[in-house]
Amino acid sequence: MEAEGARTLQKAGSGEEVRFERSVDMRFVGQGSETNLPLEGNDFTKFTKQEIRERFDSIYKKLYGRTYPDSPVEFINFKVRALLPERLLKLPKLKNNGANLDDAIKGTRPAYSGIAKDFIPFTVYDRYKLFPGAQFKGPAIVEERESTVVIGEDGSVRVDEYGFLWVDMEEV
Repeated sequence: MEAEGARTLQKAGSGEEVRFERSVDMRFVGQGSETNLPLEGNDFTKFTKQEIRERFDSIYKKLYGRTYPDSPVEFINFKVRALLPERLLKLPKLKNNGANLDDAIKGTRPAYSGIAKDFIPFTVYDRYKLFPGAQFKGPAIVEERESTVVIGEDGSVRVDEYGFLWVDMEEV
């Protein structure tokens, strides 16, 4: 399992050292759910039956407040997780490119307002045409392929340098 995990991650071409985390899913015989038991070290076979059972009982007791030392346990899954070093996510900053907010407006359409308790006109914006620094007030609908954001008339939106929408709600 380790060799397969390392091969898969090395295909990504990072050249970084692959780490491994090992664990075993165990349960009492006849039980319907497993308890995950992390195992340090390179070789599962280096642990004695007693060490594994003591670790299982310790984790089980922390989770459920008791254990059953006379009940037999069984192994369900042996797991190996292959990992590359964590890297901070670097998002690109968006450029304004001289766009203005009117270019992002697709039109209006009625949508339900929880404040008015009725359908009112909402301005519809194209998410992909919004730019850093853009600001507008609700009621608004921001559409993109993956999702839709609905902002009531008590909300205002600003777009940050990475394209995230920040919605501030007024106290009503």
